[in-house]
Amino acid sequence: MAARWTGSAEGAFRAPASALWCVRDTLLELFAVRNDTAVGFVLLPKDSLAAGVYSIFSAQTFIAFRPQATAAARWLDQVELKGFEGTSGVVTLSEAGATGVSGSFEVSLRRSGAADTLMIKGSFAGVPVGRAIEACGRANRPGAG
Repeated sequence: MAARWTGSAEGAFRAPASALWCVRDTLLELFAVRNDTAVGFVLLPKDSLAAGVYSIFSAQTFIAFRPQATAAARWLDQVELKGFEGTSGVVTLSEAGATGVSGSFEVSLRRSGAADTLMIKGSFAGVPVGRAIEACGRANRPGAG
């Protein structure tokens, strides 16, 4: 995955991405981590993973319709770990199949508990999709009990 961000901070990031499919909640976790820096997405397709546009919504509020996505990023600056949550934008899957997932993203993020904002743009290619653990998924999904 390659990403570049601007706004309250500027930076760039490149790291191998991983993807895990959660059968229980039909969602894909897509993330890349290098040292203390990470960029990640959760994609919620209608029923099965498919190419298309996934609009970003805040993970703080449950929204029942699909497809949609959430986003997050973090890094350690000189004194603290800074976490950001996606507020708007899109993740576009150009490929979702046996060879993995590929696509791009353009997302606005807000820092948790602060006024800092970022615009992050990037892409990922040929990320193999593994199977998530059986207890995967959102805690607040419909029918979770």
